[in-house]
Amino acid sequence: MIGRLWLLAHGQVRVRVTGASLPRFLNLCARHSLILRRMKRTAWNELYATLSVGDFRRLRQHMGRTGCRVHIVRRQGAPFWIERLRPRVVLWGGLLLLIALYGVMYTRLWAIETRIDPRLPAAEIMCQLDTLGVRIGAPLRAIDVPAIRWRMLQWQPDITFFALNIRGNSLTVEAVGRKTPEELLDQDAVVKVVASRSGVVRTVRALEGQPVVQPGDAVSVGDTLISGLVPPTREGGGYHLTHARGTVEAYTAHTVQAARPLQMAKKQYTGKVRRQYALVMGNKRLNLYIGSGIAGGTCDKIIETRTLRLSDSVVFPVSLVIQSFAFYERETAAQTVDAVRGQMLSRALGAVTEEIDGTVTDHTETLCEENGAAVLRMTVHAVEQIGAEALDDSTIPEETAEDLP
Repeated sequence: MIGRLWLLAHGQVRVRVTGASLPRFLNLCARHSLILRRMKRTAWNELYATLSVGDFRRLRQHMGRTGCRVHIVRRQGAPFWIERLRPRVVLWGGLLLLIALYGVMYTRLWAIETRIDPRLPAAEIMCQLDTLGVRIGAPLRAIDVPAIRWRMLQWQPDITFFALNIRGNSLTVEAVGRKTPEELLDQDAVVKVVASRSGVVRTVRALEGQPVVQPGDAVSVGDTLISGLVPPTREGGGYHLTHARGTVEAYTAHTVQAARPLQMAKKQYTGKVRRQYALVMGNKRLNLYIGSGIAGGTCDKIIETRTLRLSDSVVFPVSLVIQSFAFYERETAAQTVDAVRGQMLSRALGAVTEEIDGTVTDHTETLCEENGAAVLRMTVHAVEQIGAEALDDSTIPEETAEDLP
């Protein structure tokens, strides 16, 4: 087996020898130590044999003495394979380059996607990841996910969840920030319920504490609705302080005013579009245009990036950036009050409704033209829960303090 592999590595030829002096040919081979393998005589003047490339070259030097002719039937081995491939150097060079490129593409990081909580400093997090070796072109085997996660949780105390998800040659950074806890009042503190909005009281439901308003009372922001100071009851006892709790519903009114010019500048696109291209390879950008990339005239700039990818998880570090400039002319369009009514009412109602913690019951509005603009004045009526807890600085009256146990 080893001898056969050696012959294939150095090359061998299968030959057909013809002539009337075959015994002389065989004697010549024996005299010069030329090894004939797999020899087969098919006629009195013909035989087949296999020789190594080296022995065949030595045989050619003495063939004139034998009176025989040698014809090559088959060539085998690495030297002949290389000879066949030599005319296709470009093809095989490209194949080797493709294999090398495949190795580089699948062993390095070429795309980073971020899903970072807006409450966290995204730029600072990415700089810290770069310090830890998470960057475009970094070897995937060098990215120690558990160690990086542990380090990031140390550097960013506000992160409650951090993950690096590697898929193919792309990586996704996920970070969730710590929610700011709502400020809760001490359960043992003396607390009252105050009005968070002005309005007319509709209902009062006190779970703890003493109600100080009743339905029909008008209240302003900050007025006490349920006090934490509870007076004596008919059954006896004295004043005592408590953590007031309850809900107070009130009729509220929200006023909003908005204005919109009736002479509006409008874009009229001319249909002229100019495109510029740039090639991005890793962190390098090659502009395929001359100049700064800023088109003259009035136009909208639209940037489109097309990344070369084999699949969702295999991304090549090559992107084509297309900058499109859509040119337009400014035209002034006149509108009437009735034409803008629907849009203005919808926006105003939407803005007010977001602030209301309850149910909208009615609204009234006036829309008129003033100084070339449509002016909307709207009042929205609602039923809301206006009670909010606040610390109560009430004290027990001095004349009753002696009665406390």
